Amino acid sequence: MKDKFTVAEERPSAVHMVIDKIKELLIQRKLSPGELIPSETALAESLKVGRGTIREALKILSAYGVIEIKRGEGTYISSASNKRLFDSSLFQILVQEPDYAILTQVRELLEEGIVKLVIQFATEEDLAALDQSMVTFLAELGKAEPSVAAAGKCDIEYHRLLSKFSHNGIVENIYNFVIELFSPTICPTHAGVYEVHSDLHRAIMERNEERALEAIHLHTAIWIESHEAHLPEN
Repeated sequence: MKDKFTVAEERPSAVHMVIDKIKELLIQRKLSPGELIPSETALAESLKVGRGTIREALKILSAYGVIEIKRGEGTYISSASNKRLFDSSLFQILVQEPDYAILTQVRELLEEGIVKLVIQFATEEDLAALDQSMVTFLAELGKAEPSVAAAGKCDIEYHRLLSKFSHNGIVENIYNFVIELFSPTICPTHAGVYEVHSDLHRAIMERNEERALEAIHLHTAIWIESHEAHLPEN
């Protein structure tokens, strides 16, 4: 049986080469979720690198959530989607000056797609859970003096449920990553938030895609307005 980890010759950047090889095997479906991968010694021999290189590469892949290292059992390809897969991208963005114009475009595109998926695939139980979440959110917003922190938590929870009820794990992970970036800028007590969330929710409950997308566009416009209102003056 051909050794699928074998490479023709040694290459520079040994740790990255190991990572790239495992990524390549995953893309080619030669490694599968839940599959046990060879020992450090076997990988070092196949990839023509030292065990220290293999150990360092596996630590990085473990930190990203690509593999699971189980003491006494071995190393496995992760069998479930893992939020850590997006942490490296998150940290890259955090150490840069965030371009909210670009991020807003990404968020709106994702929310349009998520709403379409929810309208198409959400079960009645899903919609009931969404409805309860929105009732809690609107109840907080409807108070004489709503708590920004409590309303913000309700806002994020509703959007996380939307992504969950898209029934698309990849979309859910990416959207939750984007929402995490936006969370410090969310101002749920801004004028128009109550109305636009009510309209969006009603359209989703009625599975009315056209109205739901209109609400998404208005929701984005209100976020931009509230964000700009809270930016520090130069």
